Formats: sequence, C-alpha cells, structure tokens
Amino acid sequence: MENKWPKANMDFYKKATDPFDEITIHNSGVLENDFYRYASNFYEAALVLMNKLIGSESKNTNIGQLDMWYYALIYLYRQSLELLLKANIFKLVPNEQDRRDIVKLVRHDLKQAFDKIVEVTGLDINTNKNTIWLSKFLEDISRIDRESDMFRYPFGNDLRVLFEEQTHISLVATYYNMGRAFDLLNDFYKTNQFKKDTYQEYDPKLIVEGGEYYEQSVVGYKYHRMAFHPYNRSYDECATYLASKIKEECKDHLFMPMCYLYRNSIELGLKKIIVEDSKYDSAKKLRILKRKKHSIQALYNSISDELHEHDTNPNDDTLTNVEHYISTFHNIDTTSDLFRYPCNNNLDVHFATPTELDIDNVINCFQELINFLDCVSAMLSQIRDYEAEMEAEYRSCYS
Repeated sequence: MENKWPKANMDFYKKATDPFDEITIHNSGVLENDFYRYASNFYEAALVLMNKLIGSESKNTNIGQLDMWYYALIYLYRQSLELLLKANIFKLVPNEQDRRDIVKLVRHDLKQAFDKIVEVTGLDINTNKNTIWLSKFLEDISRIDRESDMFRYPFGNDLRVLFEEQTHISLVATYYNMGRAFDLLNDFYKTNQFKKDTYQEYDPKLIVEGGEYYEQSVVGYKYHRMAFHPYNRSYDECATYLASKIKEECKDHLFMPMCYLYRNSIELGLKKIIVEDSKYDSAKKLRILKRKKHSIQALYNSISDELHEHDTNPNDDTLTNVEHYISTFHNIDTTSDLFRYPCNNNLDVHFATPTELDIDNVINCFQELINFLDCVSAMLSQIRDYEAEMEAEYRSCYS
C-alpha cells in the first residue's frame, strides 16, 4: 500500500479486465430483504475481524491490533444490529410513508428501533429472559452511542469523549453479546418469534471490562483527548484486512463493509489534518467540523489553500489529481450513507440498477487517497513543530 499514490484520470467505475476482479452491486428495492442482506454482510465482516483478533487466525496478530482495531470492529457490529432492526421493522410495516416516519423517528437509536418492533407486534418481552436481556443490551448501546458516532470519531457532536481513561475491554464478552443480540434479531426476522434458548451469560452491556490479556482491547488515554490517530488507523487497517479476504478468499459479501471503512478513513484523515495539523485556532477547527460534517469536498476545501501554499513544485500534478479524487468520492457519497445502507433517509434505493465495479481498482482508489492524506498530515505536523520551535526560540531571545 505504501507505493500507492494519487494518479491522473482516476476512474472509480472503471470496468474490470479480469472477471475475477469484477463485482456487481445491486439492491432489489425490497427494503426488508436489502437491509437483511446488508446486516448479514456487516456482521460477517465483524466476525472476520474478531477471528483475526482472538480466533483461529490470531496467532499472527500483534498486540497493537487488539487495541487499534476495536473502533472499526464495534462499528461493524453495531451497524449490523441497526440494519437488522430496520429489516425487521420494514418487514412488519409495509406502508412506505409509515416506514419513512419510523426511520426519521428512530434514526440510529437501537433501543428505540427495538421498542418500535415491540409496539407494532404487541409482544410482551417480559415473558422471555432473552428479550429482557436484549432490551437492556440495546438500551446500553443507545446510552453510549445513540447517534452511531462514538466509534467512528474520537468525539461526538457534543464533543463528548467516550473513553476518558484507559479501559481494558473483554473481546470475548463483546463476541458473545453481539452474537447473542444478532442471533435473537435474526431468528425473529425469520420466524416472528424470539428464541428462548440458553446463551453464554454476560451482563447486557456494550463495554464489559476484564478478560484474559490477549483477549482484551485496551483503549482510551487520559492525555490524548480527541486524538484521531487510533480511529484513522483502525478504519484503514480493518478495511485493508477485509480487502485481503475479498481478494484471497473471494468473500465478495465483505465489499460494502470494506468500502464504508475506507470511506470513513478518508473522512477521518481530512478531519485529523484540520484538527491536529492545520494552522486554524481551536474554535475555527471545531466550527469546520460542525458545519462540514461528512462532506469530503467541504472538509478538503477548508485545507486546500494551505496545501497549495506548500505546493512549490510547478511540475507536480499531485494536488490536481487529488482534487479529482476528492470530487469523485464526494459526488459518489455526499452524505456518507451509500456504502452502509441500501437506501437514503427518504427510502430512495442505492444501486437500484446493477453497477459493475473492479474490486482492485476500487481498493486502489481508496488507498491512494488515504496515503496522500497521511503524508499531508506528517508534513503539516513537521511544519507546526518547526513553527513552535521558532516561536519558543524567539520568546527566549526577547524575554
């Protein structure tokens, strides 16, 4: 990946020359089916990562991956539950306007989505220990991550940081709890009933502390508030690992989860440059994040002048090439929902017509831009360090 760099005339939709590299993306428009398929794919992607961390493929896993991969891993699990809850809702509620109203009401709130299922079906969840556990578990996730942003970014819209202190989290408990929740909702989707089977018992919590040393994620550092690096690295590395599985084992169902992880890595890379490396003061940095939100183009525009200021080689077309990448990814996915949902908030279906993509080309397009953003971050960080040294030297001379 380190040799990949933005090139001229990048084409995200380039046709594959090798049939083994071709994938066709197509959503049927039958939303309960599409959401169910996405839920299964995101859940499988989480399992692939979990297997690498503590499963049969963990023998070559380093301790850093146990910590760094946590954010993307939990996001994939959480997203699979959200998709599956909405698949169940769409199966129960056929009216399109009612569906729109429910989607706008529950947004990303897992507990509220579960409560809507209970309301529509009239189920008494208190007669089944599994539904009691599930309700508490989803409530805990909503308490921590109601807007589905705490595992995608180092802080939420209210600037709240999730891990104020170093926290040792049991990946085994995470595996069993997420598996139990998905299994119960999956069975309900198929049978309209919740299982009464006995499961491995862990507290109905998203974050269960403890466990064996090599089965833990250690996250949160007191003196690194709002640090983007762990999140950026988590999404980048996990996407690249899923890419290897797609290529080596023909796991095409991991394609959309991989694309979303890469897409979020680009957004994180831009936000990292703005917050940690740009010349703006703190107040302006936060204003940019709040106003630009998920817009790749708007985030890039906020640092474009500074990049051009440091572009001193008139024969280098890198920035011209990069700006084509930025506009392409922005136009493909303006609101950061194309790769994680089969439709938008208005229920307009993504990929309603079959779209053929070259898997290798898509992976390269993402990685080339991510590499560039990493280099920009390193360059600007060096410049800020130099400026700080010169300022300190100046003050020492004239104090």
